[in-house]
Amino acid sequence: MTSSKNIFLNNPLRHPLCIAILFTLILRVDSAFVPSPRYSVSSILVDKRLFFFGGQAKDSDGTESCQNSVYYLDISTSFDTDNIPWTDLTKTAGIPERICWQVSGGGVNNSIVYLFGGITQNNLTKEVISDTLVFAFDTKTQQWTKPSISDTPPERRRELSVAQDNSGKIFIFGGLTDPLTGSRSTTWFSDMSVLDISRLTWLFVVTSGIDIPPPQADFTATMLSNGTILYIGGRQSDSASGTNITYKRMDQIWTYDTSRGYWRLITTVGTIPGVRAGHSAVLAPNGRVIVYGGVSDDLLTPASPDLAVLDTSTSPFQWSTPNASGTPPPVLAYHSTTLIENFMIVAFGNKTQGTSRGASSDIYILDTTSYAWVTTFKSISPTKTSYDTVQSNSITQPSSSNTTYSKFIPINTALILGVTIGAVISVLTLCIISFFLFRHWRKYKKRFGDKLPFSDSITPPADIQMPDLHEGRGRW
Repeated sequence: MTSSKNIFLNNPLRHPLCIAILFTLILRVDSAFVPSPRYSVSSILVDKRLFFFGGQAKDSDGTESCQNSVYYLDISTSFDTDNIPWTDLTKTAGIPERICWQVSGGGVNNSIVYLFGGITQNNLTKEVISDTLVFAFDTKTQQWTKPSISDTPPERRRELSVAQDNSGKIFIFGGLTDPLTGSRSTTWFSDMSVLDISRLTWLFVVTSGIDIPPPQADFTATMLSNGTILYIGGRQSDSASGTNITYKRMDQIWTYDTSRGYWRLITTVGTIPGVRAGHSAVLAPNGRVIVYGGVSDDLLTPASPDLAVLDTSTSPFQWSTPNASGTPPPVLAYHSTTLIENFMIVAFGNKTQGTSRGASSDIYILDTTSYAWVTTFKSISPTKTSYDTVQSNSITQPSSSNTTYSKFIPINTALILGVTIGAVISVLTLCIISFFLFRHWRKYKKRFGDKLPFSDSITPPADIQMPDLHEGRGRW
């Protein structure tokens, strides 16, 4: 007996019960991991894993900065919101630089995720750096690279949203740059750029329309099945310098037709929700755009109502504000939302109401079929997804892939074409001027021969006797 006890004490891993206890403890430690509260996180679904990148959070010293974190949730397994099975890849596959307020694209059935723009900081010194505009993460090898992308990139920016089509084109519109992004001054944008991840090239977009949107930020970008992008809410400026900033009305929505490169401002009807920025929007079945959260002013006042739905199957588009059942989350801003089948997963963000204001590390789930806040996510195999992360990832994809893009040109090609067209116009102008000069020359030659008009010496006329202006003055 003593001998067997000594064997157990000296070799505890040989005992089945000890192994079971140790395995349970490992599972508990793993499941107990919870990310620190944060906001401005980018999220994207790749196959059956929902990834979260970076974000702004407090460090161990209490200061707030961008993070290099990488987490994911396995949606092939069910879970409750009070026991979320996080997997932390930060130690082995952390982002090369701290990053927040970025957007992300790619993913879905592609294993590569691209992070664009935002604020980047040195991992050690936290110094703002801006030498890398795009990072690429291979979710299979869990390796980060700085991809070589041809043609001229747009300026780094933050507080924007992007939309992606099924062919791998990411539409990048608006946003702003400031000293936090490495710029010397603040600039608001109203331009459209496209990152073609299938060819790793930047594309120049030729846009048109009766109205062109003003510079804006903090909006959402949602692509419908017909290839039209809706830019909902946010803030806008009168100029690129950021003067007279106002919150955009929710009944007026800028739309962009990706097949024609055409802008249009539409007016919606129904129960119009209040203005907001830092909100999220996802495309649900039947053309419903579900808008959640946000703030209505610079004091972080929660947007009202917190939940609104835009029905794009009607003409004109119609708003409604359903009252969701269940226990709602605190109104969040600058959070992440991802639609997986009928479940909208809301993660992280800033709490905007009550005494619990501050960053969040929680997950909330909305059943979009019944508009009910639930606490259990049921495992599924995703076939259609829609992502929208405010100022972090706002990827929404149409269900059809038959959209054509006749308005795209590589940026370097556009510059070459511009120079070529300018040169052609200049040559044509010179030809036209030369033609008219030649006509005039022939006309004069026919009339005067080889002599130019008035080329003969001119004989002064005889003196002309001018009347004496003083003569006869008395007549007046």
